[in-house]
Amino acid sequence: MHTNRILSVITASALIAGALGSCSLLSDLEKPHAYEALTEYMEAIHDADYEYASKSVEDEQDAFFTAEMNDTEAELIAAILGASEYDIGDIDMGDGTASAEVTITLPDIESIADEGYSYEEFLAAIPDLEDTVDETFDYELNKVDEAWLIEPDSTEDYYNHLIDLIADLDFSVLTEENAIELVDTFMTDLSEGNIDDAAAMLSDQDSQLAYYAQMAGAMSGFGEVLTGYFSRVDYVAEATEITDDYIIVTATGTGPDMQAILNSVLDDEDVMVPLYADYIESMINGNSLNYMAIASELVGALAEETAQAEVGPMETVFKVTADENGNLLLEPVSGLGLDLEIPDLTERTEYIIPAVTRLLSEGRITFDQLANIEQLTGTDIY
Repeated sequence: MHTNRILSVITASALIAGALGSCSLLSDLEKPHAYEALTEYMEAIHDADYEYASKSVEDEQDAFFTAEMNDTEAELIAAILGASEYDIGDIDMGDGTASAEVTITLPDIESIADEGYSYEEFLAAIPDLEDTVDETFDYELNKVDEAWLIEPDSTEDYYNHLIDLIADLDFSVLTEENAIELVDTFMTDLSEGNIDDAAAMLSDQDSQLAYYAQMAGAMSGFGEVLTGYFSRVDYVAEATEITDDYIIVTATGTGPDMQAILNSVLDDEDVMVPLYADYIESMINGNSLNYMAIASELVGALAEETAQAEVGPMETVFKVTADENGNLLLEPVSGLGLDLEIPDLTERTEYIIPAVTRLLSEGRITFDQLANIEQLTGTDIY
């Protein structure tokens, strides 16, 4: 009995050892570990945690981790991965190797590729996509020092597929969000004195505002007039018409009345009489009239009046378009308040007599020189 029992134990042990040593049973025991390694990798990729995913790859050479993606590629791929699902098929085991097909359900971004979305709109739309596409990729694993690791080449197909998927995406710049942002930037630049930057946004470089921008660079003080004016404009902008070719943005709020400001200055004798005096003196004495000096004095008065003028309701309409290079351009259609009527100095004849009186009192002209004043000014001062 004792001998038979020992023989039975030995025989049973031999059978068990033989079974454990067989490739089939060892493979079955290792399959869960290979599955766990691949699952851990796919979860990390789904979360766009490429550094962690690389720990499941031989020599950490995961295609996602080693790739030099730009910011746009990284954001798009992360959004796609976050909206995807995966299913790991049956794992085929070999001698220290494993392989599996992984079916990945991806959001069908091509279904919205022609919607004319901006980049931000496209990115935001990905998680809500109902249309999906299934793609299958093969993954190979090796057992390395008791750990199951994915072969680096196996990680390239999925990465390359995603890069190819986003390579030809074309995003529209002519969007409601971008149009409003352009108007806000334009108005902010003008209020902060960045007049050249604002003028560069104009679609018509021969427009009145473009001309004023040139004047701001050439005439001392004119930039302060523009800055003072726009710094007092308070508004809310909204897109009121959206087409494939342009977007209308309407800015509604309050601001000063530039024409009223100009009229107020033109009605101010303290400002205008000295200007007329300079004008008349140059004509009588045959001097070269310094128009720039006279204009600068007028501009200085405008700047002061702009800073204190009352504000009232204001509605400005802008038309935003995109050029062939994808640059957004802006056209003030109405309501900006800078289409001013500036009269010729000779039209305000009421200032001539006070100006002549000033010239005589300051000794800048003589009574004898008044003989031809009527001819010069068209006004009878006697």
